Amino acid sequence: MAAITLLAGCGTATAVNEPDPEPRAAGARVALIGRVSKALDTSFTAEYEWSEGSAVTVWAAEDGTWRVDVPGWGLGGAADVSVAWTTGGFFQCADQRCVKLAGITGEIPEDYDPQVQRPFVEWLPLLLDRRMPFAVSRDGDCFELEPNTVVVDTPLPPGEWCLDEAGTVLSVSADGFGTLTLEGEPQAAAATVELPGVIVEEGEPVVHEAPEQPEETPSATASPSGSPSPAASDGE
Repeated sequence: MAAITLLAGCGTATAVNEPDPEPRAAGARVALIGRVSKALDTSFTAEYEWSEGSAVTVWAAEDGTWRVDVPGWGLGGAADVSVAWTTGGFFQCADQRCVKLAGITGEIPEDYDPQVQRPFVEWLPLLLDRRMPFAVSRDGDCFELEPNTVVVDTPLPPGEWCLDEAGTVLSVSADGFGTLTLEGEPQAAAATVELPGVIVEEGEPVVHEAPEQPEETPSATASPSGSPSPAASDGE
């Protein structure tokens, strides 16, 4: 009664029930999983702006094959590169030549991996795991993933995923990866991806770094500065 009298006497005091953060977090996780499930069932062709490079094109074909075109990724910006997974395995293509990197159950070696395909190929399926070690918060179509303090290594980098209700990936921002942002509307998917070149049995994949330039050495035939030429010596 004393507490009630005190509140009544204040005039402006109102009792407010603070919302429980746990249901909100659980709701955000459920919504994220629902949209990711749709994204994994979606085939498309789309262009994304990548903060670590130029615009990239993502091909998610109807038969499950995929390809990502990454302009200027190879040789320090001198080579446009595509990475793809087909029924023949993993391939890297540059200058209309394609080199096989691994079998269908393998993986792209680190030296030849532009990583830009990872959000669509590797990370999306991991988001379906309700036990993933992240706290999930939501702001409209965007979901923020913050790692639990007890986790040392997370299965995918923390960051923000934005997906619409149809499962279209609008943007991905992740630590150590940068940001991918959808440019324009996704286009119809191909039935299957085509490699942008011929497969060569003997060939080296393209690396990210520019090739080292050989050091210039003085010409062995050059005369030391100030030395008389043989003709001048003979005339003396």
